[in-house]
Amino acid sequence: MQKTKAITARYVLNMVKQKNLDACILHPSGIIGPNDFSNTHLTQLIVDFVNGRLRACVKGGYDFVDVRDVADGVISACFNGKRGNCYILSNRYVEIKELLDIVSDVANIKKIKNVLPMFFAKFTAPLSEAYYAILKQPPLYTKYSLYTLTSNSNFSNKKAKLELGFNNRNLKDTIKDTIKWLNDNNRIN
Repeated sequence: MQKTKAITARYVLNMVKQKNLDACILHPSGIIGPNDFSNTHLTQLIVDFVNGRLRACVKGGYDFVDVRDVADGVISACFNGKRGNCYILSNRYVEIKELLDIVSDVANIKKIKNVLPMFFAKFTAPLSEAYYAILKQPPLYTKYSLYTLTSNSNFSNKKAKLELGFNNRNLKDTIKDTIKWLNDNNRIN
């Protein structure tokens, strides 16, 4: 998937130069938030945790950004983005344990104490994928998502803040709104 994104971005930037296309490129980090009808890995993680099906997490983290902040960034880029520029729409690096601690606080449930080493999660990833395929749900983790949690996610949204007026809401607010949406849609107990 990353290779396809890179090829597409290069194509767009080439068209900006060759055909005078008025375009810029946005690179969101890990998107999280309410109204996730596609049921991404992060939403499934929150659902499983709140519903008591998650007893441990893995070591690692990523830069997570609210979907609504990304949407605002897209709209702003349409009006304020500079032709041929790229903008990172990110928030901050968050360990999975910290993310689940925020979910725990918001949902008023017990915090996870067990943080599994990455090698264990990588070893069990094929089993997780098979298990969730039977349930017809997105797996909590895949080999690729585990790779992502250990990759460099030291992103800077400084340029997007300066040129697009990009802003981030507090991650706790994102989690509150996500849990409310999940509850309103009967996805959590």
